[in-house]
Amino acid sequence: MANITLKINDELLTKARQLASQKQTSINAIVKQRLEEFVSRDLSRETTLDGIEAFYLKTNARVGKKTWTRDEIHAR
Repeated sequence: MANITLKINDELLTKARQLASQKQTSINAIVKQRLEEFVSRDLSRETTLDGIEAFYLKTNARVGKKTWTRDEIHAR
């Protein structure tokens, strides 16, 4: 497992240590969890976009020229 060095404000570190202590965890565990969530969200986003693109390519739906006006759509 790799080690990293962070440079953060002293006050922020103090508050983070207090909060971690209250939650009975460590700064390391919090940072690790947040990094995992950060990467997971990005991977989930990429997977979703890939799925949408694959679906679009499989369908016959295409975006064409706009042949209508807003007033025509909302005419009663």
